[in-house]
Amino acid sequence: MSTGLAAPPRKLRIFAFDPSLGRRHETLPINEVTVSIPWEMERIDPGKPFLGPAGRYLEVIDYDPSLELFYAPVDLNDPRLLADGGLRPAEWDPQFHQQMTYAVAMNTIIQFERALGRVALWAPQDFRNVPGGDEEFVACLRIYPHALRDANAYYSPVKKALLFGYFPAGHGQRGAPEGSIVFTCLSHDIIAHETTHALLDGMHPRFNEASNPDVLALHEAFADIVAIFQHFSFDEVLKDQIARTRGNLEQQSLLGQLAQEFGQVLGRGRALRDALGESGEDGVWRPREPNPRALEEAEGPHARGAILVAAVFRAFLSIYRSRIVDLLRIASGGTGVLAEGELHPDLVNRLAREAAKSADHVLQMCIRGLDYVPPVNVTFGDYLRGIITADADLYADDEHNYRVAFLEAFLAWGIVPRNVKIMSVETMLWPMLEDVAADYNAVAPEVRMMIERLALMLQAPEEMIRQLRQRTDFDDHYGRDYLDGLKAKGQQIVAAMADAMADRLDPTPAARTEVATAGATQPARRRSRSQTLSQVLSRNLLQLGLDADRRVEWLARRLYGQLFWGMMTEPGTEGLRKVLRICTEISPKKQTVHKSRTLANGKPALEVHSVRMATRTNPRGVVEAEYVVELIQTRDGYFDADQQQSADEGGESGKAGFKFRWGCTLLINAETFQIRRVIQNPGSIEDDAELGRVRDFMLGRADREDDAFTDSITDPEDGETFARLHIHGM
Repeated sequence: MSTGLAAPPRKLRIFAFDPSLGRRHETLPINEVTVSIPWEMERIDPGKPFLGPAGRYLEVIDYDPSLELFYAPVDLNDPRLLADGGLRPAEWDPQFHQQMTYAVAMNTIIQFERALGRVALWAPQDFRNVPGGDEEFVACLRIYPHALRDANAYYSPVKKALLFGYFPAGHGQRGAPEGSIVFTCLSHDIIAHETTHALLDGMHPRFNEASNPDVLALHEAFADIVAIFQHFSFDEVLKDQIARTRGNLEQQSLLGQLAQEFGQVLGRGRALRDALGESGEDGVWRPREPNPRALEEAEGPHARGAILVAAVFRAFLSIYRSRIVDLLRIASGGTGVLAEGELHPDLVNRLAREAAKSADHVLQMCIRGLDYVPPVNVTFGDYLRGIITADADLYADDEHNYRVAFLEAFLAWGIVPRNVKIMSVETMLWPMLEDVAADYNAVAPEVRMMIERLALMLQAPEEMIRQLRQRTDFDDHYGRDYLDGLKAKGQQIVAAMADAMADRLDPTPAARTEVATAGATQPARRRSRSQTLSQVLSRNLLQLGLDADRRVEWLARRLYGQLFWGMMTEPGTEGLRKVLRICTEISPKKQTVHKSRTLANGKPALEVHSVRMATRTNPRGVVEAEYVVELIQTRDGYFDADQQQSADEGGESGKAGFKFRWGCTLLINAETFQIRRVIQNPGSIEDDAELGRVRDFMLGRADREDDAFTDSITDPEDGETFARLHIHGM
């Protein structure tokens, strides 16, 4: 059977922005572009139908609940479509709507995987609040192109789906004639934006908990950043806009705008959002000047998010200007000022090439920075430090001063990290373990032991499981459940690998013979599975990177998370935990800290949120890899300070009002297993001042009637955060 692995990429046509450009004479030539989707991402037999489309990452389900109608699914493996780049863009064709959402979403996934060097995973379905329930792997993000009759589109963490709306254009607005139907599923920017929400939720599920003003704003801003910088990958669009602006991308252009049609029909001006400027009451567009006090005045995730987008775009412009200064000098005879008239096509091509390189590097920096932030309660300042640190770790030499450009742009907009007194690229770097430990020598033996244990855990998880079984504090049924769970997770990995690799799974010749023998006895099959489990758990399961089966990757991360938890809670690591500010004993006056069910004597709970690998290629062509480990502790928070004190001391206080979380991210060298970077929230889970900050923020938001997220503050179990956030606002 042909798998399509050797086939060229699947090429699919999309709208570069949205259908409105096709109704304007000047933008008609750039209205359509073609994107390339690597065929191996789906591994689909081209001889079989590819309906929906529904592959390994995405499943497009075109059901319109308002009409109670299923639209016929497109078959992207139809030979005519394969030969012609898919369907031609058409507003009226539901099948093109299916193609458009699939192509843009897949193109967005590609950006993430390329930056992080690992397969993208969706957030799992969480059934842990159901007796006997657990998390379940989500293979496909579902896409509903016609889910709503509303001017809205959003990612649903509950449904693990993207839901797109459609609505009639109103009277007197630009973008679409009155009464004509506007489909949000035909906007490149809206699709990329919503897909990014889902990808970010898969990396950081706690980032949809609004614990400070920046958390949801970062979600919104990052989704906009990804959508904007994908514009620069469309070659003809980029050249057109370079020519129109004469290479000056600080002028108004399509490149910095988001969702033109959607914004126009809602009366928002030329676009829903603009990274560079805005139109005043007189209708004249003006660039937005950086304002270091803007964050103090901005309210709501979109307003604050727009500031972060503006800062990133300002950094991009600085980088772009530095890369084209020689071209302008050559083209202007040394003056740097271009002569009047149209630019020479060769100069347009060269400027476009530098703009594309700059945009791609900026986007990769922004995505990679997500591995370098705390797993909870993240701020814009944390994100700035993450971007700069991730880039410094990969590129020792900052040839074009990219990191300075980011620092300058963020400071210009008043984005300043907490607890950093001197603003420089060097002080933005997250600290090494040696810098965090006040007396590193005191914990050096524990660090050496941790290195040995990490090497064992990652390279031979079976041996780690064997050693954990020797712990004496796992002698009750909770401890036994934990140990049995490790074996069960290993067995799940074996089954998933068998499903993914079929007969390519090759533990030993004898075991393969037993599995292949139709008449093999039940004991023989059990021995085969046992040998397979031993073989699988004697190797590093996180090293496959982009070659990994996604279900196997998800299961492996869960197994390693449990193993790392076992290692971090072992006797003899108390000193290291204290250095990392992880609560190791619950104080009599801090009874609100969540307790572990597995550990005896009321020890504090520790959630190992993720153990994953990041791989990147440095300028020398050497692949650099590191493990990213995220640790979280949780405490019950109360809106009333007296109730908080009573609950802290173990008294009656009623139901908690919110969850206060503290987190730490460890970056671990994949060769030496040294803990390189320690990335933490301020304080610790016992810090009353930090808990008070979260309480004050939530109380302040609950007092604002116009806050679209008030319900999510008072009802933390409501998971549809983005549905409310995107009402008439994307």
